Amino acid sequence: MTTTDSELYVGQDSEADSGILGRLPVSFESILLAPSIIVLGVLSIIPLLALLWMSVMKINAQPGQEPTFIGIQNYQAMFNEAIINSWEVTAVYVGGALALQIVLGTLIAILLHRVSRGENFMTGIIIMPMMIAPVVVGLLWQFLLDPSFGLYTWLLNQVGLFTNNPVLGTEPSALIAVIIMDTWQWTPLVVLIILAGLKSIPQQLYEAARVDGATLWSEFRYITLPLLAPALAIAVLLRSMDLMRYFTKIYLATGGGPASSTKIIGFQIYEQALRFYKLGYGAALGLVMLAVTVIIGIVFVESIMGGAGDNE
Repeated sequence: MTTTDSELYVGQDSEADSGILGRLPVSFESILLAPSIIVLGVLSIIPLLALLWMSVMKINAQPGQEPTFIGIQNYQAMFNEAIINSWEVTAVYVGGALALQIVLGTLIAILLHRVSRGENFMTGIIIMPMMIAPVVVGLLWQFLLDPSFGLYTWLLNQVGLFTNNPVLGTEPSALIAVIIMDTWQWTPLVVLIILAGLKSIPQQLYEAARVDGATLWSEFRYITLPLLAPALAIAVLLRSMDLMRYFTKIYLATGGGPASSTKIIGFQIYEQALRFYKLGYGAALGLVMLAVTVIIGIVFVESIMGGAGDNE
């Protein structure tokens, strides 16, 4: 029996693969990604370990003062009225802004997806607020809601609202204002994510549903919503993490007031660590916020993906 050149070549290839690549414990792609993963891991683990160390220490900002081990006292100190109030404000802020952004972003993305002409132009107009720096957004809304010369305040006064009290100077309205402020800037991100998800859905599914006499609501419930679950999970995860952490706009627009009504937990971490120089206490708050953020992200993703699986 003779062996052709091609068979010999294939046999040598197979032998080489089994001899070299077959002995590798991981895939070739993992080897290529390993340097980046190692660098990211080191950059993440070292600060995390430093935070863990700081959270059990009393660190005095005065020169020459050595850190003192105090165990879990920093964690016990969190159970006070100011911190509990900040968590309550954070829950309202994150829940309100996230609900508005997901609902509005999904509706706008569906409308854009149905537009036959000018979709790219309108998408470019919609995402413009997202391109503005958060510092500029905070200052812009502070000016627009200024009780003396703010455009939005003037418009509200024309319909009989906030004629005596400023929008950012009243407890309920200040929190609503910062929720709308964040919604205005970051709903475009949700629009882009959902729009990408909509474009990945095969149109044949809609055509088959229309042949069977499905209504628009049936199409959305049984086709669009289940297949949008991955995109919705990404949007919810990104926005919930950002809402928990970032407070730049709130700091510039309201300064956490009035009466701590807009002081979310991220604002408390900034104040305790960098304003009052309680570095250990701030580190403990940061670790708790990290744990809560991870738990919320897992719950949201499991709920969305699990619900989509049930619908299917």
